[in-house]
Amino acid sequence: MRFLRFDKENTYAILYYSKDMEKGLEKKAKEVIIRAYETFPHNKTFVAWTGRKDSTVLLHLIRSIFDNKVPFPVMFNDSTMEFEEIYQFIKKISKEWQLDLRIIRHDQKQLSEFYHTKELKRKKELSRLMKIHSIKRFVKENDVAAFLVAIRWDEHPARSKEEYFSPREDHMRIHPILHFTEKDIWDYIRHYNVPYVKLYDQGYRSLGEKPFTRPVKDGQGERAGLEYDKEQLMDKLRNMGYW
Repeated sequence: MRFLRFDKENTYAILYYSKDMEKGLEKKAKEVIIRAYETFPHNKTFVAWTGRKDSTVLLHLIRSIFDNKVPFPVMFNDSTMEFEEIYQFIKKISKEWQLDLRIIRHDQKQLSEFYHTKELKRKKELSRLMKIHSIKRFVKENDVAAFLVAIRWDEHPARSKEEYFSPREDHMRIHPILHFTEKDIWDYIRHYNVPYVKLYDQGYRSLGEKPFTRPVKDGQGERAGLEYDKEQLMDKLRNMGYW
């Protein structure tokens, strides 16, 4: 059993990260990453990074394999509606970790409609479509062969049957941390002192766009603070190209 003591708001906690856990969780994730590295062109294999906890853990795992470097370019899908803390974190970590960061921003015409429409239903619809359209545009413009994506089985029923290598029409989706749970993510972060956005210390458990995200209450699920309608449509959205 391994121990880590960390300082948070002038208090100390002891966290437990077992050797078996370290070997099992990380070994499988690293096997998937290495297979991706050996299979797909490095300059056409992108890490999908959102600045959130899961995708930052994925980047950290990649760095732990390749001598603290990320041998793939990194894609940030900028909705223009992220928390300011996300933008600050993206800027800081991309510099410290020397990431080859590629930013794709949402379509200006759709963004204009989003900001001008007063109809909430249409706003929500546009927020979903813009993200999907940006991913598709990025794939086409960058001739993407594969995406490394930090989704997990336990996040949502629509992701519970995903596979580590999941072919799409024009590229491969690779999911190295499918088997991690939310608790595993936090154990990993604290064990390795991985940087994370401090919004998670303020009651947020999952972060979406700022207008559609709120802290969760005690007893609620990880994604309870996200847009309800979007969560209900996750199967359909993923079939359309969402992560």
